[in-house]
Amino acid sequence: MSKNKKTQQGKHKNVKSSLKNDNNSINRKKTILLLIVVFCLPLLIYLPTVKYGYTNFDDDLMITANKAFLSNFGNIGQAFLTDQFIDKTSSFYRPAGTASYMLDILFSGGNNVWMYHFSSALILGITACVLFILLRKMNFPLLTACFASLIYYVHPLFVSTTAHIPNRAELLLSLFSLLSFLFLIEFLNKKKPVYLFWHGITFTIALFCKETAAFLPFIFILYYFIRRNKNRPAKLPYEKKDFVIPAIYGVAGLFWYWLRSIALRGVVSFDTSFGLKPFFLNLRIIPEAMSKFFLPSDIAPIPGYSLFKTISGLIIIILMIVVFFKINKAHHKEKIFGISWFMILLVPSMLYKAPYFDYLDHRFFLPLTGIIFFVLFSIPEKWHKTYSKKFIWLPIVAVIALSTATIIKSRSYSDPMTFCNSSIKHNPNSFLAYHNRGLIYAREELYDKAFDDFNKAIDIYPDFPYTYNNRAIIFENRGLHDKAIADYTKAIELKRDYLMPYMSRGLIYENLGLIDNAINDYLKATEIQPDYAMAYNNLGIVYHRKGLVDNACQEFKKAMDLGLEQGSENFNRLCK
Repeated sequence: MSKNKKTQQGKHKNVKSSLKNDNNSINRKKTILLLIVVFCLPLLIYLPTVKYGYTNFDDDLMITANKAFLSNFGNIGQAFLTDQFIDKTSSFYRPAGTASYMLDILFSGGNNVWMYHFSSALILGITACVLFILLRKMNFPLLTACFASLIYYVHPLFVSTTAHIPNRAELLLSLFSLLSFLFLIEFLNKKKPVYLFWHGITFTIALFCKETAAFLPFIFILYYFIRRNKNRPAKLPYEKKDFVIPAIYGVAGLFWYWLRSIALRGVVSFDTSFGLKPFFLNLRIIPEAMSKFFLPSDIAPIPGYSLFKTISGLIIIILMIVVFFKINKAHHKEKIFGISWFMILLVPSMLYKAPYFDYLDHRFFLPLTGIIFFVLFSIPEKWHKTYSKKFIWLPIVAVIALSTATIIKSRSYSDPMTFCNSSIKHNPNSFLAYHNRGLIYAREELYDKAFDDFNKAIDIYPDFPYTYNNRAIIFENRGLHDKAIADYTKAIELKRDYLMPYMSRGLIYENLGLIDNAINDYLKATEIQPDYAMAYNNLGIVYHRKGLVDNACQEFKKAMDLGLEQGSENFNRLCK
């Protein structure tokens, strides 16, 4: 070969290398730009929520009632040893969410509601970036990954996930689940142990976000063996390293289960039933989720089953089956993986049946990610390239429309009254919305409106003890003692360990001169809550009225020892 030819070939190689470097540089810049867009748009959409307050739908129980605990960052370790409501009254173990509220207080310098909203929006933006990177690792084009991430995270179905403060656990679950999946893919691609390490760490954190993460290993192992069988002959024997990943899940799972067992030891009541029966009762959730995702309309803060959504959801499922068999057959396994992601991660919420509502939309947040995978793998590769050039306006219009709907929907979470009104507007059969609005009216001393809402709530769902207790208070204020006693009695029948109806009914009996009845109610109150000082004080008063001075003094002494000033006054006045 002549010297000139060698020189020319060298020049061609240099040109090709230069062009490749230029293309890589351009792609990196495009990726960074789109990543910024994916982060910023969801954040900006939810930024107005920083002006919102609480809804008094669980946030009053999780945050407002626990200000002292959450404000002391030294309690962060204790957050992993108690339930979600920090009072041993639920079977929900989500310490990562509790810890995040504590960090919000620490960073904002106090119990500032705006910080809770801002943090949720920030986490959503970060999660959108993780999905974008994940889709790129799955070899989807830049624009496909960008628009898919945006459409998903500006979707109005998930307003409750971000705008409703108590759903922080769901946001964190999605973030760390997707991160864990991303590290698994990186490990399978690059075989570097560091990715396996971070896969295990993020999976463990996901476990402490929400119980749903306990089902993630089924998803990850399924993906692992789909990749394994694609890259290696099917008959190749399993190797020791094939069992390393399940071992990581086992160790993390045992650690999580051990701490969870400690945290939930002594839980006094459960608000939901659990098992196969609730699962079958919840099967309708599947078509409802599909309908609300593909046809996002009439989304209620407290949703209820809809015949239209159920039927339309079933039609969508049938269309998905057709798509599975007819379009892009080369990615059958990946489409199966997407459907499996949806179904497996939806199972935990379907195993619980809450008596107070049909279901909640935020529980679809992580499972429906699988439907994104299914849809994208169903689209032929040439379509990805075609729409990115000719039909780019379609996803842009979709993002704008969904973003607008989300901004409007998020306003429902601005304050308790707006939340209740929106819930009733979109779901007139939500007894819980009527009950909560009745409480608001009662606090504002609009007793007639409160009474009407409590009546409506009882008509829809006659087995909620707290509504009877609240209506009884209004009866009592109106001087209708017989009706008040009847409602307190009904509340007690529905919930035998409900303290307040015993105390309130006992006080009515006391005022009516039915001393023995009052004694029985106050005694029951002390059995339910042995450290409730007022019950001992009231018991002492009725004992004294009956002439049982020694008994009365014993009860006043108990109230005094528990720190009740009134008990101390009664003891000093009547027992010395």
